[in-house]
Parts: sequence; C-alpha cells; structure tokens
Amino acid sequence: MSGRNAIVKMFSTSVIGQVLLSASNFIVGLLLIRYTSDSDYGLFILAQTTIGFATTAQAAWVSGPLAVLAAKRDPVLRRDMIGAVSISLRRYSFVMAVLLVLLVPVGALLGYWSWRIAAISTLTIAATWFALRRDFFRNLLQLYSRPGLLLRADLLAMATLIGFAALAAFGPFDADVVAVVGLIVSGWLGSAASGRVLGRDPGWVDDGQATLYWTQMRRLAVWSTVGALIYWVFSQSYNYVLAARVDLAAVADVNAARLLLMPSIVITVGIRGLLFPMASRWLVEIGFEALLKRLLVIFIAVGLLHAIYFGVLWLGRDFVTGTIMNKVIRDREELMLLWGGIALLGVVREVSQMAVLAMEKFKAMAYFSAVSAAASLSVMWFGLDYF
Repeated sequence: MSGRNAIVKMFSTSVIGQVLLSASNFIVGLLLIRYTSDSDYGLFILAQTTIGFATTAQAAWVSGPLAVLAAKRDPVLRRDMIGAVSISLRRYSFVMAVLLVLLVPVGALLGYWSWRIAAISTLTIAATWFALRRDFFRNLLQLYSRPGLLLRADLLAMATLIGFAALAAFGPFDADVVAVVGLIVSGWLGSAASGRVLGRDPGWVDDGQATLYWTQMRRLAVWSTVGALIYWVFSQSYNYVLAARVDLAAVADVNAARLLLMPSIVITVGIRGLLFPMASRWLVEIGFEALLKRLLVIFIAVGLLHAIYFGVLWLGRDFVTGTIMNKVIRDREELMLLWGGIALLGVVREVSQMAVLAMEKFKAMAYFSAVSAAASLSVMWFGLDYF
C-alpha cells in the first residue's frame, strides 16, 4: 500500500470511529434525558465532566509530550520510552485514585455531602481511573497508526455504555448509579482491549529510565498543561456566564444547539489525536514546508466533511429538534449558524496548530490559549449587555 493510500485509510477509519463515538454519546444522552430524572442525568453529566477534566490534564501532561518525543525516536527506543512511562503512570494514578477514594467518606462523615453523593463520587473516581487508562492507550494506538484496532476497542466500549444507559433508563435500579457504573465498565473493557493489543506489539518494557523520560517530557508538559487547562476552563465557562447573566433557559438552548454540531466537533478532536504524532514524524521525515502542504490537504478534506454534515443537518433541523430531541430551541437558526462557524474554526485551529506543536512550541500555544480565552470571555461578558 502506498504512503498516500495508507494515510487515507487511517484518516477514513478515524473519521468512522469518531462518527460512531458521536452517535453513541448522542444515544446515551437521549436515553437519559428522556427517561430519567433531571438529578440522575445531572449527576451523570458531572461524572462525565470530571472524566473530561482528568483526561484533558493527562493528555496535556503525558500523552501530548510523549507523542512528540517518542514519534521522533527509532522503534526500539520508542518502545522503551512508552513502556517505562506507561508502567510508572499506572502506578502513580492508582495511588492517587486510592487516596481520593479514602477521602470521600471523610467528607460524608463531616457532613459536607450526603452518603449518596459519596457513593456516586466513589464510582466516579473508579470510572475516571479506567477512563485515564483507556485514553492513554487510545493515544498510543494513534501514535502507532493503528486506527482499526482503536476502532474495535472503541466499539466495545461504546456498545457497553449504551447498554448500561438503556438499563438506567428502563431498568429497576437507580438510574444514576447504573449510568456511572456503565462508565466504569466501558472504560475497563476499552482499556483492557487496547492494553492487550499493545502488550503483544510492541510489548511493555520497563528499562528503568522512567525518571529520565519524565524529565525530558516535563519541559513540554508544563506549558502544554497550562494551555490545555486554560482552554478547557474557557470552553466550559460560557455555561456559567449565561447562567449568571441571562438564565438557565439560555444555557439549555445554547447547549441543545451545540449538541446538533457535536459530530463535527468530535470528528475534529479525533483527527487531532491521530494527526498529533503523525505531524511530529512528518516534520522529521519531509520537512516543515511539506508538512504544511499535507496539513492544508487535511484541512480541506475535514472542512468539506463539516460542510456536508452541516448542510444535511440544516435541511433536517425541524425533524431533528422537533421529533428526535422533542425540544424547542429559541433562536435555533442563529445558534446553529454560530455553532457551525465555531466548529469550522475548530478545524482550522486543530489542524494548523499541529505544525506548531510538532516544533515543540508548547509555551507559545499556552500564551495563545490564554490571550484567546481572555478576549473571548471579555467579548462574551460585555457583548451580552449590548446584544
């Protein structure tokens, strides 16, 4: 298979995987929204938000720097580095999870939260630990350019989560507990499947140099984490601004419209995970100018997919919002156009910054994220009064 065909196959498989992932998340959300209480669904969202924060932090501190540095090494040194980091990461994260689990009942005994919240929190910690392992292995499969194996592991996890969401919606048990247990089981199965594949090839090898590798990664990880957490806070804060300055109905309308564009957003995020290690290798193999040309081609292809999806969604917006979601969204057309523009800008951002990250300019990206977040939140805060 030629290099171009291999790249096309990898990206096609990645896009298919992200489409299925987006569809499964939509099904899970729809089941819980329609058939469980607001408190049950709210607790599930809080659990997912916790997992999202943890995986974002891990990706910035570990997976991103590891992908940049390991991709530029020969296969043997790459295997040694990945094995040592993975084994030490498992040990550190497990100790942290155990400490957090021990703290949860202390808060309940002191009256800071109820025992029901303590139970959900304990389950969420377990779900987060398995999600961190699964996310780390997902990034490794992308680093080794194995989207087919990644897709199979994701399908197993997605099918499991949908099954537990159906059990939460229609079963006799507490919906919030069942839904969070679903996060645990899906994360465990997804991480086990991916870890088994990676254990066979390239295998887990601990060469005793984990401290050295962490030191090498730290110079990138500090700024990567700062930028990622700034961006995460910025990308989540609009809900709090709307709730404080307008009302909760505005929060619901904006997020319902955003849900319609989630397939485009999820695909962009998936392409980023696959493209990150590839861009680092391409920079070494073909140089900066050729890397930019490849990124341009990828941007055009993903942008066309986004345009096609948005066109179909626009034509079927009445059916999607009225029949499937059973929700009236105020200013629906304006919100859809705005979220569509944001999704397209996301494609530009995610693809173009690969060149910057491949050059290890993590400090610059942290600065860009901080400036962008400050500008966006300022426009949002003061623009609400004007508009």
